[in-house]
Amino acid sequence: MTNRILVTGATGNIGTELVKALRARHADFAVMTSQAGSAPADVAEVQGNFLDRASLARAFAGIDTLFLLFPMIPDMPIMAANAVAAAKAAGVKHIVRSSGAGADANSPAAIAKVHGEIDALVAASGIPFTLLLPTSFMQNAINFYGSSIRNGALYAPRGNGAMAVIDVRDIAAVAAQVLTHPTAHAGRSYTLSGPENLSDAQMMSLIAREIGREVKYVDIPEQAALDTMTNMGVPPTVIEWLMSLNHVIKQGWAAGVSPMVQQITGREPRRFEDFVRENVAKWK
Repeated sequence: MTNRILVTGATGNIGTELVKALRARHADFAVMTSQAGSAPADVAEVQGNFLDRASLARAFAGIDTLFLLFPMIPDMPIMAANAVAAAKAAGVKHIVRSSGAGADANSPAAIAKVHGEIDALVAASGIPFTLLLPTSFMQNAINFYGSSIRNGALYAPRGNGAMAVIDVRDIAAVAAQVLTHPTAHAGRSYTLSGPENLSDAQMMSLIAREIGREVKYVDIPEQAALDTMTNMGVPPTVIEWLMSLNHVIKQGWAAGVSPMVQQITGREPRRFEDFVRENVAKWK
């Protein structure tokens, strides 16, 4: 039985590691790109744009299992509707969707609501599906907060809220297992987390210890964070999503450890402390 896999979002945090994981498994897969030649080396690519339904129909043709990961931009719901419609038209047999922990179409938190609405769209498609719901990424400490940390402080409006941040390599490992054995995971939703709850202050303390100098966590007012993102030109819809995530974390609602990484991959998820030791040079 064939299982041709297509990975979207292949050049992002999760996608980059997923490509490595699928390659290691010698899986039959390709990646979708919006620009020819932007796929990882030695990986088959097809062209497709989430805002162009006709291009998606071409990209999804002949695909059995589809990994859907959308960029967090205001058009994300439109992109999702286009992708689901194209998947149905192309006869895709299984969708694996990268969502977010706490996704709920009825949630008062904007970020949880939009992810939940997209998840509901996938579930209503009639296509067998699996939902992956990861917590915040360890890699954010490098990709988004690296400069601030190198300057000695992380500024965020999250109080003492804790979360079980996850390494994207563990998300990719779960995704690879599900993509290569989709039938075993049909209809399932998996919350994915790291092995421990940590506050921003605790994470900065771990980084400080490893790099040998102080890194503070500064709990700033929500208005200050909102003003900063506005001045940076972040779209209002995305600001609303990010501020709702900050609020969820501050209230302690993001805390909680899931066993699913170990249950699906057979090994424990990486600890933040070990992630920091691997990446000391990034904060020097």
